[in-house]
Amino acid sequence: MNSSSAESFNRLYEITERLRSENGCPWDKKQTPSTLRETFIEETFEVIDAITEGDPMHAKEELGDAFFNLILISYCYEQAGDFTIAQVLDEISEKLVRRHPHVFGEAQAETAAKVIKQWDKIKEEVEGRRGESVLDTVPKGFPPMLKAYKMLKKATKTGFDWNSAEQAESKVHEELKEISEALREEDSSHLEEEAGDMLLAAVNYCRKLGVDPNVALEKATVKFDGRFRHVEKEMRERKIPMNSDNIEEMLNLWEKAKSAI
Repeated sequence: MNSSSAESFNRLYEITERLRSENGCPWDKKQTPSTLRETFIEETFEVIDAITEGDPMHAKEELGDAFFNLILISYCYEQAGDFTIAQVLDEISEKLVRRHPHVFGEAQAETAAKVIKQWDKIKEEVEGRRGESVLDTVPKGFPPMLKAYKMLKKATKTGFDWNSAEQAESKVHEELKEISEALREEDSSHLEEEAGDMLLAAVNYCRKLGVDPNVALEKATVKFDGRFRHVEKEMRERKIPMNSDNIEEMLNLWEKAKSAI
């Protein structure tokens, strides 16, 4: 860390210390690691939004917010006597050096795939992180789609995978047929189950195509947002109510929006 970075970190640490002091901020003083969980999740997603937008200045701002949340949570633990922020930083530094022997040692890993394989081997054999299942390391708190994607990626490391994207695509079609069957049965619980299977199959198909479904869906929602707002604007200007009676008009405007957004 250069002197400028060190000074900036120390300044943020001192501000955090002041906010949590006896004469600090009432809101900051009453926070705990548990109460800050939701805030940290929100800040993380705001960072992701800024990165997705491709706006470096917005990313800088949101990264600062996320960084402060990390410091604040860590400082809560420091005040409780559990561990210090210095110990947090030392531990990740040691872990990074340990897991990059091709950089800090004599090991060889010329490709990203070899680095990942080496990383996993170190976690299991050096750090003793081998669990009963390869899925043990997938966080339970992940959003469902991210959890599904990570689980499927982990499973492939055991050889449990389709041989081709075409096979994964076939599974999506199979699940869609089972949804149709569940609809005919008029069984809501069975329908929900089959819909879940279809979504999981779709996530797996994306994975086989080399597409991160989380990123793809985020881009799709941004696109939908822009097009739908365009439809709303046009309908307001034409003084046409937004309801099912005017669906044809809305769909026509949607098609026009597709060419512009």
